[in-house]
Order: sequence, then structure tokens, then C-alpha cells
Amino acid sequence: MSLWMGSVRPWTRDLAGVALGVWRAPKPGDDRRLDGRRAVAHRGLVATETRPGTREPGIPPSARETHATPVGSGYVPSPIPHDLLAGASTGHRRLLALASAAEDQVIARPSLLSGWTVGHVLSHLAQGADTHTRLFEAAAAGLGLDLDPDVDLDVAAGRPAAVIRDDLARAIAALERAWDRTHVDVWRTGIVHHGRAPTSLTDLVFARWREVEVHLVDLGLIDKGGPGWADLPAAYVDAEWAWSAARLSERLPPEVTVLLAPGDRPSRAFGRGPRMVTVRASTPETLRWLLGRLPTAATPTDWPPLAPSS
Repeated sequence: MSLWMGSVRPWTRDLAGVALGVWRAPKPGDDRRLDGRRAVAHRGLVATETRPGTREPGIPPSARETHATPVGSGYVPSPIPHDLLAGASTGHRRLLALASAAEDQVIARPSLLSGWTVGHVLSHLAQGADTHTRLFEAAAAGLGLDLDPDVDLDVAAGRPAAVIRDDLARAIAALERAWDRTHVDVWRTGIVHHGRAPTSLTDLVFARWREVEVHLVDLGLIDKGGPGWADLPAAYVDAEWAWSAARLSERLPPEVTVLLAPGDRPSRAFGRGPRMVTVRASTPETLRWLLGRLPTAATPTDWPPLAPSS
């Protein structure tokens, strides 16, 4: 299995030191290695700052002058969604590790998605990465394209396990390189059509993170060390909760108001209808319902049907 292990991404470099607010003194040769670029810490991570006259990924030279940052805070405001990029990248690593355990007999197993095998899910994740790569390239070129995979999923799912694994690793490496190449100005104003709706690049990164985390569960490979719904990463759970809650009202029937009462975070009401429904369930179980993964037989009869999620 060929895993891309290219240059360390700028948003993961020196993570431990920056997250702790520790300043590292320059080492001999740093200037040569950075090739005229300066490291700027923000959001607990590091991006590269380019000097005037260049156009490379990173924070413009004006960032230091326009954003006053307390000494030692390690934070400079940025349009680059470093938290989402880090979450999606970590999900990719977990996905590749799990896929490495999928031999031919595992690839042919049914997944938790009706009609899809493990091979279907892994091939879909590779196709999704390829689509996101093309969308980022389109955004950099100023094109707001809506691109759908042009590969037959049934054919892709029938390939040998080693081919599926290598294709997944290739697609993930290409997408992460596309993230790396995206200039800060494109992060700020780039927009594409994804799922027939205008989408910012930040929301596109979250969509990829969601796709990876949810499909890791959909693989149904708990016996191979794969996750269940209770194993979703806390950072993703928080991001998904905020995203899904912000869109819940528009998905409810007009006569319903829903109170989400998970117990581990504040309860909130959504909708404007006269019929009140209290969803008293754990956060993972509630997200399972919001994401359309809770079987009908396991859904309480008073919970309302939901329109498709964006």
C-alpha cells in the first residue's frame, strides 16, 4: 500500500510547540530552509507567510501589522480553517490505517449501508477525494464548478483490495496537496458548487471531514478496529453538532418544534410548530438520527421525519 508521506503540511508543522505557546529560537539554516518565508503561528498551528512580490500559500505580510496578537498567545486570525483541516487529515490517517486491514474477503463484506460492500464505501471515499481535489483546483482558477464522480462505483468496488487501498491513498494524498497549494486569498473568497449549492472552501473541508468520519462507521469494521457511533472524535462531534443544529429548523415539518436534550451539552429548541417533541438521547445517538443513520425501527415513534441534510 503506497501511502503519501510528502513534506509536512504547513498547518501541522511544529504542532506541539505552538499549541503550548512555546517560541522556538531559530536554528542555523532556518532561513535557507524556509527559502524566504517566515513561520507565523495561529490557531495553535503554523502557516507560511510570504514576502512581497510572491504568491504562495500562506498569510500575507500585512498580517502582523493588521492583527495585534498578545505576546505568547500563538494566534493570528486567519481565513484558513486549520481546525477543520487538522480534523479531516487525522480522519484520513485513521481511514488509511483501517483500510490497510481490508483484504479481498473484507472488501467483499456488506457494509452498514444497504446494497454497498466495504469496497463500495472505500471506492466512494476515493472518488469523493478526487472530486474535492478538482473543486479546489477549480476555485483556484476562479471557476465555481459542480463536479460529480465519473467512475462506475460498482466496477470500482469489484477491484482487488490492494488496488482499492492504493487508489484511496493516492486520492487522499492528492486532496491534501490541493489543500496545501490553496492560497490564502482563495481560502478567503473561493466558492464552488457542491451538492448543487454554493459552498465556501471552509464548508467544503467540513463536508470532507464529515464524509470520512461517518463512512468510517458505515464500513462496519468494528472487528478490525473500526469505530462505532460512540467512537466519533470529540472535535468532530462538536463541529457536527454545531453544523446540524444550525440547519435543523429548516428540516423539520412546519407543525413541529424539537427540543434537543442530550444531557452533555445545553438543550436547544428548533422549529416553530405547536407540537413539541423532546429528543432525549445521547449526543452520538442524536447525531445518528440527524445524519440519517438511525434505523426506522430504532427511532422513537414521536420523533418527526427530517428533510434531507445539506
